[in-house]
Amino acid sequence: MNNKHVVTALLVAPLLAVLAWFLVGSRTGQPEQQPAPAEAGNSYPMIERPGCRYPGGDCGLSNEDFRLALAITPEGQLRIASAVPLDYLLVGLVSEAGQPPAPAQPAGSGRDRWVHNFGRLPGSDDRLRVVAVVAGASWFGEAGLTFMEAPDQ
Repeated sequence: MNNKHVVTALLVAPLLAVLAWFLVGSRTGQPEQQPAPAEAGNSYPMIERPGCRYPGGDCGLSNEDFRLALAITPEGQLRIASAVPLDYLLVGLVSEAGQPPAPAQPAGSGRDRWVHNFGRLPGSDDRLRVVAVVAGASWFGEAGLTFMEAPDQ
């Protein structure tokens, strides 16, 4: 460590490596993509949250800031809570493929809570399909109903 050239190289090399990393990233990297606001007339997919796959889990669908929380009562009433007020909401089951989706009813004046009564209690192996409309933009998704089962004790 008595050689000044070795000491200088040990100090400068990390700085040059970090500088090269940033320069290469700016030349070849993808530009930062910011989420764009939803536009009327477009459709956007929602993904199933992990809680839908487990008995007794908290199920929901989401896409960035747009979120729907799903719950089913033992009587078969679907309850949906939305992060934003919805214009309308359509729900259906995969097992009822020949039937059109049914509109859900708002549970309050805020239009952020919705309910739908199924004719029968859906099975946990069935899948729920949802279409929500906000300001002309539609959001669609599908969720498993395993979360309806009682959790193992």
